[in-house]
Amino acid sequence: MTAGVGLQRARTAIVLLVAALALLSIWIANGRPLFYYDTAAYVKQGQAALAQLGLIHLPEGVAGDGTGGAAKATVDGSRSPVFAVLAGGFAAMGAIGGLLVLDLLALLLMVGLAVSVIRRTWMPGASGVRFGGLALIVASLGSLPFYVAYLMPDLLTPVLILAVAALAVFGSRMGPWELGLGYLLASFATVVHLSHLPIAILAVAAGVVLAWFTGRRGWWKGPAILVLVLLTAFAQQAAFRAVAAKAAHAEVTILPFLTARLIQDGPGQTWLAARCPDAGVATCLLWAELQKSDDPYRLTATHIVFEKGERLGSFQHLSEADRAAVSRDQITFAKSVVRTYPFAVAGAFLHNVGQQFARVSVVMTLPFDKVVAANTSVTEAMGGPLSIGRLGWPAPWADPLTRAQSVLYAATLGFLVALVVLPGALPREMRLFVLMVLAGILANAAVCGGISQPSDRYGSRVIWLLPFTAVLAGGVALRREP
Repeated sequence: MTAGVGLQRARTAIVLLVAALALLSIWIANGRPLFYYDTAAYVKQGQAALAQLGLIHLPEGVAGDGTGGAAKATVDGSRSPVFAVLAGGFAAMGAIGGLLVLDLLALLLMVGLAVSVIRRTWMPGASGVRFGGLALIVASLGSLPFYVAYLMPDLLTPVLILAVAALAVFGSRMGPWELGLGYLLASFATVVHLSHLPIAILAVAAGVVLAWFTGRRGWWKGPAILVLVLLTAFAQQAAFRAVAAKAAHAEVTILPFLTARLIQDGPGQTWLAARCPDAGVATCLLWAELQKSDDPYRLTATHIVFEKGERLGSFQHLSEADRAAVSRDQITFAKSVVRTYPFAVAGAFLHNVGQQFARVSVVMTLPFDKVVAANTSVTEAMGGPLSIGRLGWPAPWADPLTRAQSVLYAATLGFLVALVVLPGALPREMRLFVLMVLAGILANAAVCGGISQPSDRYGSRVIWLLPFTAVLAGGVALRREP
């Protein structure tokens, strides 16, 4: 082995070590995983499903849905059954941390796939391992390591965005195994969270258009794979509903996030106030419940959907049958409100999307007392309690970190825009890849902020793609072959 080869291997080893430490830095610093309210809900839902299928045995009197074992006419489809089964399975084995390993593996495979195509196309002399490692190191200056340590499916949102971008733009350059891997990663990422399917639909729509602009022979290969991804996601939804109907004799319902959003924004309130009571409008059941308190906070989307207290609760106070009726009515309700107040709804939507772009703090990944309390029911199955680590509340470092990370995001966004706009700065396909990543971030903001609820968690889970993509695009700009 020559000295030059040995030096190259040493550099690669150093980059890999630094990248590994950067990705795992928050997990190491905290001393335990980060988690959220929904972590326990995923575990309970998954274990209930596994028990229903006879794959695990729950102790007598313990029900995965928290009902004490009573049969229900509805099944909550607001959480991904795929991620729930994974969470329930890992928890049953006392290895809940397996979720983090699985999410990280998906991320590394996706990064490796994208970097491999970029390197061999425009940077044949560069080391793909060091190039990808550097991109992950820079991304870890942002929110990335917080989501690597997070027992939720949020790390797979950027995996979905990268998969759609790579397949759409680089699909014609990929071999069969790369297209297959892209399909598997994109499909898996799409089915692990309720918000991921609409994000995928929006991103795939943009990807089909941008793929044509590559001007390459076989440009349709990537879009064809992406259509297959969507078909797979719809098939998973259909299978879930069929299994729920056959195994549990229950209807799958989705919590009325859209209804709550329209009520908080105002147009929904105005529409309901003008029409209720009306036995023909199921959402009037919710409106009647909302009139039992004069606290303005009862009209916020989160309280409408989840709150159980007397002062702020509403939807959760309804009977199971009435909750199902309100949930089924949300699309019809939304259409009626949009037809009646189109400009007010559009204005509120754009305002919420703008708010979502500004919400990039990692504070919602940090558990606090109520989050710990929400997870107490599944600690035995996990082989130990989920509790606050060294980075929990109070967190005096959170605001300074958010300001520093915001500067990083703004700088890298400006850098990416400059590379896209300046003539000759990037080859056409790389420009389109950058645009696709930005489109994915926009789709995330539109779905999560515009339709559901602007949230730091939703914004920060994808915003690290800006510095990550800036390294990829900057590397191509500096080292691409003529």
